[in-house]
Amino acid sequence: MKYNTRHVIEGPLEAVEKVGLDRSRDVKVYPNVTKTTVKKREQKGSKITVVVETVANGDIPPNLRKLISPNMLTWTEYGEHDFDTHTYKYDVKTFYFSNVFKMTGVIKYIKDGEDKTVRTLDGDIQIKIPLLGAIAEKKIVEVQKQNLELDIKNMREEVRELLKKEGGSC
Repeated sequence: MKYNTRHVIEGPLEAVEKVGLDRSRDVKVYPNVTKTTVKKREQKGSKITVVVETVANGDIPPNLRKLISPNMLTWTEYGEHDFDTHTYKYDVKTFYFSNVFKMTGVIKYIKDGEDKTVRTLDGDIQIKIPLLGAIAEKKIVEVQKQNLELDIKNMREEVRELLKKEGGSC
């Protein structure tokens, strides 16, 4: 299931990009994320490659909690950010069900005048399970979009704080 978002964030592209790349924010911003660990971060030229492991808690009905282990709610994100194009491409691999689950995306940061940045996300979630896959895809996209709204709200505040701290420039 393909989906996309577009948000305008007050602040110069460099500040918005810096905040957006800070993965320590994930636990604070997303209510369903309990732990994020950057396993690898390597910069070569204008590109940064990251491997990020995330553990979620999800909205799990009480009767299913005994059946679902933390590993079932763990995924690894393999991403590359290109500072020349201001683009982050990612591929998510789940710890469980990786043979039926695929999630990819591209985030772009686009300068919008002197003091605004547009962040777009083009994502794709595929769950190859007859009947249930489409239902799960829809639910995941719904949660993802809710999380992105929280993220933008927090990013706006964090960009303001960063600019105050760094005197208006990055």
